[in-house]
Amino acid sequence: MERRHLAECGSTNTEALAHLRQGGGPLLVSASRQTAGRGRLGRVWQSDDAALTFSVALPVPAELDLAGLSLAVGCTVADTLDPGGERIRLKWPNDLFLDGAKLGGILIETAPLPAGERGVVIGVGLNLQPLPADADRRAFTSGHAALHTLDPDATATSALDRLAPALRAMLADFRTLGFAAWQAAFARRDLATGQRVRVGELTGVARGVSPRGELLLDTPAGVQACHGGELSLRLDPAP
Repeated sequence: MERRHLAECGSTNTEALAHLRQGGGPLLVSASRQTAGRGRLGRVWQSDDAALTFSVALPVPAELDLAGLSLAVGCTVADTLDPGGERIRLKWPNDLFLDGAKLGGILIETAPLPAGERGVVIGVGLNLQPLPADADRRAFTSGHAALHTLDPDATATSALDRLAPALRAMLADFRTLGFAAWQAAFARRDLATGQRVRVGELTGVARGVSPRGELLLDTPAGVQACHGGELSLRLDPAP
């Protein structure tokens, strides 16, 4: 897999998608500064050297089922950075939490390609350094956690050196195994299981995820399987 680093770009996902549309092969692109990064649901993710931002791009068969991919990526990132499994938790469908505060997130994007293929881009953003003492924390509704709290010696380069081979191996396995191979790993780090949550218009108790990465929500009408897409999960909704 080609590896490319940019001092600054609008979005590593945008760079990766353009690479695939131009006929490029597997690529990992990172940036020291990202000025127009994207999160899910139209959110903005801007970053500088206090964060690690990168995207992995690869062409895959158009028929490959990508259900649960963001969860498998989350498991791989968590298991690589916190192999003991004690501190990083995963919030369906794409967030990583460290000691109860948001450490980062994952954004999956796709694009049609010629010859029966589809381009898949996996964007990952992780906070490296804690917020300055005078930072306005009102924008961080889920809190702000930093990798330095877990590993004081971590740098963007050292973290990426650890994550890159783990993600390559995960993607190779995902092609044949699908998310079901990571269902148990996700369950060990599931932040929401057993808690009351809101997903879209539904409220209930989270009961883990299905072999396809769907959130299983226990509601008065029975257990509902919620897909990722444009849905987000909120913990402890108001009655």
